[in-house]
Amino acid sequence: MISTISVLSRIKYIVPELQRILPNITFYEVNDVETDKKFRDSQVIIADFDLIAPYIYNLSQTKWVQGTWAGVEKLMEKVDKSKPPSFPISRFTGDHFGKLMSEYVVSNIVNFERRAFKIRENQMLEQWDPNNDIHNYRAIYDLTIGILGLGSIGSRVAKTLNNMGAVVYAYGRRDSIDLDEFEYVSKYFNSDNLSEILKSCDYIVNILPNTPLTKGLLNKGVLENCKNKQSVFINVGRGSIISEECLLTALKNKWISGAILDVFEEEPLRKDSALWKTPNVIITPHVAATSRAKDIAEVVKVNLQYYEANLKIPATIDFIKGILKILHLNNKL
Repeated sequence: MISTISVLSRIKYIVPELQRILPNITFYEVNDVETDKKFRDSQVIIADFDLIAPYIYNLSQTKWVQGTWAGVEKLMEKVDKSKPPSFPISRFTGDHFGKLMSEYVVSNIVNFERRAFKIRENQMLEQWDPNNDIHNYRAIYDLTIGILGLGSIGSRVAKTLNNMGAVVYAYGRRDSIDLDEFEYVSKYFNSDNLSEILKSCDYIVNILPNTPLTKGLLNKGVLENCKNKQSVFINVGRGSIISEECLLTALKNKWISGAILDVFEEEPLRKDSALWKTPNVIITPHVAATSRAKDIAEVVKVNLQYYEANLKIPATIDFIKGILKILHLNNKL
């Protein structure tokens, strides 16, 4: 049985939450990675990937690392392709992200359609003005919404929107899906017909991860396909899917009627970025679905049972498969 677990994280309240969920374990908060022998001798570590990445080859006693992030980009930057880490590293996953992302997407669609920011401006001016789009808004059940990326998070967002009455289309890397299994998806599109889903939707929600095949996927005027529908683009996936220049071009040329952006090509978003002052653009600082201490603690409790039973821990990174896949995609490109 594990008695002590080291924690290397910036996430607020993570140690108290872990202690609350698992009171029989001592959680040791690492403060100085360079000199902390206890950290380097730890059997189990909970860590932010960017903080632990530089040390993954210096942890000779470690048997398992539980990450606090879903994304692995910062970790993969430090992985030697010829020598993956000798211990399992698991990502923080679960339905938490899907629920949080769904809240973000729904709330922003409602705010955008009902002109919440204009109403707030009117309030500051002490103006009672129920006219135009403030009165004649679209409801979610009036909309056709395209989801780019039908993984666990995208599926949860798609299901939530469909439960609210939206017609949901989806785009993914699989050639096809069983629409009986994905009953909340009315139509599925693959890489051969990306332009068709863009032409068909009132909102396009990107939830795709950052991979060699998704990088720049919407560049080179691809969003011109949205022109007839005047789609609104929501990006909660990765900023690499479209360059800032291409996004600004789509907004300037009115190929899309607005953008709700939580992720960017470069983060933090530069102070001189034209996006800040572009009309009909909503900017949030990569907070659509954050790693919350409470949720992490719940996942650790479950995964610890797998670890102690000597079973494969859910969401363990397959470095061999992942590295080969990245190499294959790069060669393909």
